[in-house]
Amino acid sequence: MFRYIVASAAVMTLAVGASAQTQQMSAGNLHATVAPTTGVYNMTTGFEVATPSYRSGPATIFDNSGSLTYYFAYVGATEEWVDTMAFAATEISGEEQINGFDYSYCSAVADPAGTQDVVTTEVRFYAESIQGAEPTGWTDLGAGTIQNADCAYAIAVPGGDATGALQCWNIAIDLAGGFECSLPQEITAGGFTEFNGIGWMYLDAGSSGLSGPFLGSKVGVGGAPFTTGYGSKDLFELMDLAVVGGEHQGTFWFGGTTKATSTFNVVMYGNGIANTDAVNADAPLAGDVLSFDVDTAVVTGANPTWSLVDQGVAFANPAYAMLVSTGGASLAVNGLATVLVNPSGLLNPPIAMTGAVPAFTFAGGAGLPGLPPSIYTQALGFSGGVSPANTIEASNALRHNN
Repeated sequence: MFRYIVASAAVMTLAVGASAQTQQMSAGNLHATVAPTTGVYNMTTGFEVATPSYRSGPATIFDNSGSLTYYFAYVGATEEWVDTMAFAATEISGEEQINGFDYSYCSAVADPAGTQDVVTTEVRFYAESIQGAEPTGWTDLGAGTIQNADCAYAIAVPGGDATGALQCWNIAIDLAGGFECSLPQEITAGGFTEFNGIGWMYLDAGSSGLSGPFLGSKVGVGGAPFTTGYGSKDLFELMDLAVVGGEHQGTFWFGGTTKATSTFNVVMYGNGIANTDAVNADAPLAGDVLSFDVDTAVVTGANPTWSLVDQGVAFANPAYAMLVSTGGASLAVNGLATVLVNPSGLLNPPIAMTGAVPAFTFAGGAGLPGLPPSIYTQALGFSGGVSPANTIEASNALRHNN
């Protein structure tokens, strides 16, 4: 899931305000945006100019995009800017799972070949971010590391035009199907007792910072007051990997003006199914190609439908079945597929999944009976009859908490 990047050595110079605790970015760091183009980045197929139509969502779990956008700011090529956010305490597990996110940025990196992949952005999610310091556990472990982020994504996206004229982009990142990120929710509902962090690096090789994020403002769309995303502050932490041993450069903002806040436009998505998270193989095998989901919370009295999409190649005499267990595992079968449920905890024999879109619906009149605190479900694909010897494909697992 993680991909590691070597940062360049360029350093960005910042203007520091009078406060030793909160430093103000120079007004010269504000630059006007231009109308953005919409694109989609899939972790397996890369970037394309398109309207988002992938598997992320359908629920919006964080939204910091409700303001009118006037400006963006360039991020230095060795810098990481970290903003805060939080997730409401709604899940039994105490975690929220991100299966996709949208963000907006501008770039003046020249793309003479028109490949639309000249900007490498690294996006990092942290479990805890504390004002006035680097994220908890952040360590500069040298070039090619992810600074102990809980999840990190390196994505190659468009820059400017062929000559380096400015272009701006709205990018939808699809994480569903193996790249999801789980982060802790706040400890006390409504108390902002747990702040997560999201960090951005624009690793523009050979440049001195020619890309950067859209900035929020205090003017909402339509002129209404803008409410920031849950737990987002008009501040961000700045680290510079070029300052070895003193990477944390301080807490910055843009002076509280109405047209530029130190929040970055980002929207995050989750599956919207209460207390259900995807579980994926740490090192996927060739047959780990099934995408497995459920349409409602798996709780006593419910009648959920589990379904899957086979993203692999066609094979002879396909058959699909679902496993239900009280625990998780990571077991390679036939060197092709990873079983992510514990075989010793199976609650019933494999359940057939049938139809044009293979699925299984629990159709008991009273719905599901009483359930253990957690159950794990997973779909397997078989060439021929349903048996361990015929297993050639596997899906992600789903963990259902009750």
